[in-house]
Amino acid sequence: MTRYHRCGRPCCDPSPVRPSSSGRRPRSARAGRPVLTLVQGTETRRTVELSTLTREPMPADVRGAIVTSVDGRLMATWMPLSAPSRVPQGRVLLSWTHAGEDRTDVTAHLGLAGAQVLLAVWPGLRGEWSGVVRPTVAEVTELHAALRLATVVLDRLAD
Repeated sequence: MTRYHRCGRPCCDPSPVRPSSSGRRPRSARAGRPVLTLVQGTETRRTVELSTLTREPMPADVRGAIVTSVDGRLMATWMPLSAPSRVPQGRVLLSWTHAGEDRTDVTAHLGLAGAQVLLAVWPGLRGEWSGVVRPTVAEVTELHAALRLATVVLDRLAD
């Protein structure tokens, strides 16, 4: 078998990643950062980090928080009761209720093209819980974006 060394891909290039003069790794080598993120239907409403919302109970006039993963952080926008009940495609709606003694029950719904589905339930979370739900929300939104991109590319290639 013939091997081609130093083709520039991580699997072939044995050279270690060297930090830049600022001490940070190059952008292409940062672990866990998505290379491409598609965000459809950007709202003009105020978006804040989810951890600032989770410290308090949900307001009575909202259905939950629409969450988007941005650079490894979860950003959220309240979804009012007056808004359409359907979660936007590719977005996650988190809702939470007090479950007694510093505990919170959290539910996540994912918006798909044809439906809204229950994504996850985290019963009895303690304290500031945004770090617990972050891996699930980030992975699902990035997977949805990748699948949506693949669908668009396939549709254009078929035309």
